[in-house]
Amino acid sequence: MRIQILANVSNGITLPINYNHLLVGAIYRFLEESNPEYADFLHDEGYLAAEKRFKLFTFSQLMAERRRITGEQIHFRSTLTWFLSSPMEQFLSHFADTLLTQGRLSVGQHRLKIIDVNIPRTPSFQSEMEFRCLSPIVMSAVREHDGKRRTHYCLPDDPQLSELIRQNLIRKHEAIHGCTPQDDTLTFRFDDNYIRRKQGRVTRLVDFKGIKIRGILCPFRVSGSMALIQTGYECGFGDKNSAGFGMVEV
Repeated sequence: MRIQILANVSNGITLPINYNHLLVGAIYRFLEESNPEYADFLHDEGYLAAEKRFKLFTFSQLMAERRRITGEQIHFRSTLTWFLSSPMEQFLSHFADTLLTQGRLSVGQHRLKIIDVNIPRTPSFQSEMEFRCLSPIVMSAVREHDGKRRTHYCLPDDPQLSELIRQNLIRKHEAIHGCTPQDDTLTFRFDDNYIRRKQGRVTRLVDFKGIKIRGILCPFRVSGSMALIQTGYECGFGDKNSAGFGMVEV
């Protein structure tokens, strides 16, 4: 399930181009206002599966018809659209409770008036679907380089990308439902034609609190388990979803 938020920027606002951490802060402040215990649980622990912990939520980039990037800043001059998604009803209910009570969204130093809050229609999940990114998809793996184990961010042509995403979705499914899906098949592939049209420029480097994260903004096709596809739609494809990565739409 997901919610769509429309916020008024009045005469416009300016944010740092790397603003993901500001949105994460806004989310946890809303959860803290509604239910401090749940906010602490999600921040400090999260949901466990296969010795990994997941927050099980994701969010989109901020979208606006009128925006301009200047250096390290982004200027928004029209209504902001922002999506949040989670399979956990508790998360969305606590977030929406504070959002509707306060009627404002704090992003950095800006307090934006909420114009509208909607619940978009959930798509009918099929065994083969195409999606586009609302935030970059990140898939990381620890690999050896020059004799040292380092975090590697997969590019679209990485031969292990599809399998890494499949394994990641299986663990998320287990964290949500307490079990792995009966059908755990999944094939993931970015759109080669789109990559050629963009001359390969489909990655984005995001600075998240000093950590450089390489993500991919490119349509993709996924086929296999409908349960895993739904998991990706609800809490994000790839990893680092709770930092604002991996949100998609049909």
